[in-house]
Amino acid sequence: MLAEDSAPAVVLCNVASLTPPGGSVLTTLRGLAGAFGGTPLLVLSDGEDADLPLEASRLGVRGCLPTSVGLAVAREALRLVAGGGTFFPSPFLHRLLQNREATEDDPPTPSGGAALTARQRGVLQRLREGKSNRVIAQELGISENTAKVHVRGILRALGASNRAEAVRKAWRLADPTAPQALSRDCGRDRD
Repeated sequence: MLAEDSAPAVVLCNVASLTPPGGSVLTTLRGLAGAFGGTPLLVLSDGEDADLPLEASRLGVRGCLPTSVGLAVAREALRLVAGGGTFFPSPFLHRLLQNREATEDDPPTPSGGAALTARQRGVLQRLREGKSNRVIAQELGISENTAKVHVRGILRALGASNRAEAVRKAWRLADPTAPQALSRDCGRDRD
C-alpha cells in the first residue's frame, strides 16, 4: 500500500481490460500514455495485437510485458522499468527490426489513386519476392488470415486479379517509365 503523498515507482496496466468491447486497444493506449505524469508505464499484452508494443514505444511507454512470461521475468521487468530502463520482449524487437528492414525495401508508393497502407506495402514487397501468405505472415508477425486480408486489399486497391498482376501494376504506377512487360512475340523475327 502506498502512502498518500508517494507516487508508485511504476504503473502496470492491462490495456485490453480497459478497452470497451469492440473498441481499439491502441486507442485506449493512446488515451493512457500521458495519464500518469512522470511515472513509467508498463503495459500488459496478450499478444493478439502485434502493433501494440510498437505503438507503446512510440508513445513513450517504458515497456510491454506479455502475459505469457513467468513471474520471475515479470518481476525483473518491473524492477528494470522502475529503475529507469525499458522492457520489450525479444519477439517484439525481432519484429521491429523486420519492419524497419521491410520499410527500407518497401515498394514505391503507387500513384494514381492506389493508396496502400504501410503494412500493405510490406506485404506487396513480399509478394514481389514470391512469398506465400504463410511466409508473409511469419515475417510480419501476423496471422495467415490477416496476410490474406492484406493481399485481397492490395488486389482491390490496384484493380488486379492476381498477385503477379498486383506487383506489376504497383511498380508501373509508381514508375511509369519502367519497362513494360515483354510481348508474347518477343524474340521472334519480324520480317
